[in-house]
Amino acid sequence: MKKLLLLVLVCIVSKTIAQTTRLEDLCQVFHLPDGKDTTTFIIFGTKEDLQVKKPLFIFRQGSQPMPFIVLDSARYFLLAPFHFRDYKKDYHFVIIQKPGVQLIATQQFLDDYQKALTQPNPPEKFISKKYLANNYRERYVDQCDKVINYLVKQTWIDSRKVVFCGGSEGFTVGADLVGNHNKSVTHTILFSGKQGRRFEVLIQQMRERVTKKEMNPEEGQKEIEQLYSVWQDIHTYPEAIDKMYGDTYRAWYSFSQPTLPNLLKINIPLYIAYGTADEEMAPSLDMLPLEFIAAGKKNLTLKPYYDHDHQFFKLKRDSTGTVIAKEYNGDAVAKDWMEWLQKTSLK
Repeated sequence: MKKLLLLVLVCIVSKTIAQTTRLEDLCQVFHLPDGKDTTTFIIFGTKEDLQVKKPLFIFRQGSQPMPFIVLDSARYFLLAPFHFRDYKKDYHFVIIQKPGVQLIATQQFLDDYQKALTQPNPPEKFISKKYLANNYRERYVDQCDKVINYLVKQTWIDSRKVVFCGGSEGFTVGADLVGNHNKSVTHTILFSGKQGRRFEVLIQQMRERVTKKEMNPEEGQKEIEQLYSVWQDIHTYPEAIDKMYGDTYRAWYSFSQPTLPNLLKINIPLYIAYGTADEEMAPSLDMLPLEFIAAGKKNLTLKPYYDHDHQFFKLKRDSTGTVIAKEYNGDAVAKDWMEWLQKTSLK
């Protein structure tokens, strides 16, 4: 999984704002029948909150198989890139569990998990067979589609406003979901993704290693040609889950379909945010307005954050331009999303 880690959107733990000794005071857990399996999702808030009719906000996480509820020192915390509680009165916030990923983890499990992912073959308790078998775009799109279709029928959901928000891997899922499938979504927020293929990132990273003189051009070109061979093999076995290159072939094939065609199919208000220091994602997003203009589409709001990385950390540099520190700015980014939603809804 090591190569795939470079594509992950890290979730920030809010221990000061969303903490409780009882899980039911943090969120409500739902299990939706899904063929021979079930789809588990949570709604942030108490049972009493479900008696209040509010719009729906679906948040789709990035590519790690990470639990999003932490039990630490007898308290539950929610792993999220911004503070849901700040906007609790405005929305019902939903996060969908990935198949084969445990819902709740201890802090020790998460610490061990992060260490395990740096190893060539992480133990199955961190990367389960069920997760690998279900880790592909179409599966996640279907999950989101079914959860939204279920929730918009509930009396406590104001279906006049349904927001889908996804970052990194969730960017790709959201573009497909909203562009091709679910018509209940009224607003789309995507961030830290790209309009091309996920596999392209590996080639970009190799070129960057040559530029940074971590290897010579000949070595770099040899590695890139090897990547071309891997890509050919992936296309030969596009549904294989027993063949891997950091991730399963099925995941690579599924998530490496170009995202741009799906983005251009979205006709509702679309907000895309990214950090300009996100070397693998920013270049393609910088060019995205050209594609929307060429297609005659005017529903895109593009928000770059100068010198922010993939996870919206603001980079601090010395006089030579070397990064010496990072400061998380995700809450400010989310505030901008919420202000955009308010303005867009007023139109």
